[in-house]
Amino acid sequence: MALPGVSVVHFKAASDFQCKQISPFLDTLCGRYPSINFLKVDIEENQAVANTENVRIVPTFKIYKNGSRVKEMVRPSREMLEHSVRHYSF
Repeated sequence: MALPGVSVVHFKAASDFQCKQISPFLDTLCGRYPSINFLKVDIEENQAVANTENVRIVPTFKIYKNGSRVKEMVRPSREMLEHSVRHYSF
């Protein structure tokens, strides 16, 4: 999350249906926006990170720019997610 540039962090749970639905779309965004760092964090496997980031609901997406959080979205639509990624990619 402290990487230079823009990072999109997808907080997910492997057992969550909505997370399973949006994960392939996140893979699509990786191809569309290659200059952005995309990370996935499974909150069941990384509870300390989830607690530090105060993530309680999945899927949650946080966008960081040069290590600072600039946006947080809880259960966003695909359109909202891509709009936000596009906005911060410039």
